[in-house]
Amino acid sequence: MRSMAALWLGVALWPAGPAQASLLTNGNLDQTVTTEISPGVFAPRPAGWITVGSRSIGGPYNDILSSEPWAGPAPTPVTSDGSALPWPQGCGGADCGVFFKPFTGNAVDGAATGHLVQDNPATAGVGYVFSGWAGVEQNAIGMFVFALDFLDAATNVVGSADLDLAAAGLYDDNGMPFDYKPFSVSAVAPIGAVAVRARISMIDAMANTLGGGQAFVVDDFELRASNAVPEPLTVALVGLGLAGLGLSRRMA
Repeated sequence: MRSMAALWLGVALWPAGPAQASLLTNGNLDQTVTTEISPGVFAPRPAGWITVGSRSIGGPYNDILSSEPWAGPAPTPVTSDGSALPWPQGCGGADCGVFFKPFTGNAVDGAATGHLVQDNPATAGVGYVFSGWAGVEQNAIGMFVFALDFLDAATNVVGSADLDLAAAGLYDDNGMPFDYKPFSVSAVAPIGAVAVRARISMIDAMANTLGGGQAFVVDDFELRASNAVPEPLTVALVGLGLAGLGLSRRMA
């Protein structure tokens, strides 16, 4: 990645408070919008979320992910907010998940990096927890991340907390489709933060020359805030700079 900075953030250290409603719009990823991923080719994407894709040689490209009815099977929660319109007008079912495409990275175009993000207002000193489900096929190559990014009024990233899903057990066999599991990442909004970005990232992914299943799939997210003031104890985490994500204030 092009920009990395060590940042201090309080993580999972605030007292438990009353349960809060999720801040996300379309957190279950069921509602979709039709997007042109290449000239004349369309696919459904999660409504209310922003998608950014690029390859290290070829630059920006759109065919990084799509909404699919098969991408969020049990044990992920069964939801039904989607449209049953056929693909690509809808995902083709009421319960949609998101399919990232690691195999779109290749020697000609370079490694593929993609982000699915949503921004919501944040308050400095408040704790936030981003949780959801992720699964992977064993031949997928790349780094897969859940993250919280905190933005100031100028949309600069002023703090980040990342969870490397592979290190957290993404590839561990649990007998479920895609070895699906729940994961979460939490942090306290630093001074100057006015927004929190929920982010799912696929970083430096490449097609596996051995072939086989190479999907990275996600579904059913929540972003919650704590009313409590965090404890003073903090831990060091690695932050991801906004420039490193290829994101800007005017993402479309």
